Amino acid sequence: MKALLYSIAISTVYVIHLLYALIIVIGFFLIIIGFFAHWKWTRNFTFRLLHLLMIGIVAAESVFNAECPLTWLEYKLMSLDGVKHGSMPFIAGMADKALYYNFPIWLFNAIYIIFGLTVLLIWFAIPPVRQKK
Repeated sequence: MKALLYSIAISTVYVIHLLYALIIVIGFFLIIIGFFAHWKWTRNFTFRLLHLLMIGIVAAESVFNAECPLTWLEYKLMSLDGVKHGSMPFIAGMADKALYYNFPIWLFNAIYIIFGLTVLLIWFAIPPVRQKK
């Protein structure tokens, strides 16, 4: 029973981590497409602010060489359960393959910082619109 709970917890954290990354990447492309397609929702201030904050957190972690809390939690749960990287639960393993690649950390950091700066640039190039009350 304990192993099942750890498996569920590990998989849940990995899925949340993957969804976080997907929201950032897909959101970026939807903002650009939405500008040209005249989709009003892609200029929604709240959506855009949350999107900017999400990539801002990732970029700041890279600048300060801080470990992502979700990555830390993933590895902490796996170590508590004694799970080795190759024997992860199925869902966690699939999310892990989508999230992590065998690239040097400096490359990931550069990508996160450049992507964060690009999202910031898009904030000004395609500014969000506040809803009138």
